Amino acid sequence: MADENEQFNAHQADLRGRADSLVRAIFVLAGGSLAVSIGFFSGSSRALLSEDLIPILQASWWGLFISILSLASSLVAIIGRDYAFGERWRKNIEGNRHDAPNGPGWCESLIWTLAAIGFGCFILGMVGLAYVASATVSNA
Repeated sequence: MADENEQFNAHQADLRGRADSLVRAIFVLAGGSLAVSIGFFSGSSRALLSEDLIPILQASWWGLFISILSLASSLVAIIGRDYAFGERWRKNIEGNRHDAPNGPGWCESLIWTLAAIGFGCFILGMVGLAYVASATVSNA
């Protein structure tokens, strides 16, 4: 039984490490893309944009911004969930509590929802930026 618990804990630690790496990569890519594109298209390069590309560019910026906020919020929810789990565990060790959650609760649903929104907005934002960049190059 102890061996299974160790394997489970190692699996969970590996999964958290991968999720953390993915979120960090998205933060860097989304934040960098947002900053560079705002700087590029807000300056003298604004003249290169056709009027029909401006709403797509703005939607891409919002998508990247929402992805950053959503993924940061999911990390906060993970920290809150894990804190609550630690407190339940501590009370169980002290003998004051003998229950355990039966399955995923509202917090897990919130985490997955925020993560899915963040990832979806990141993909849409990056696709939008790529479209605007390629259309701008084609128009030049």
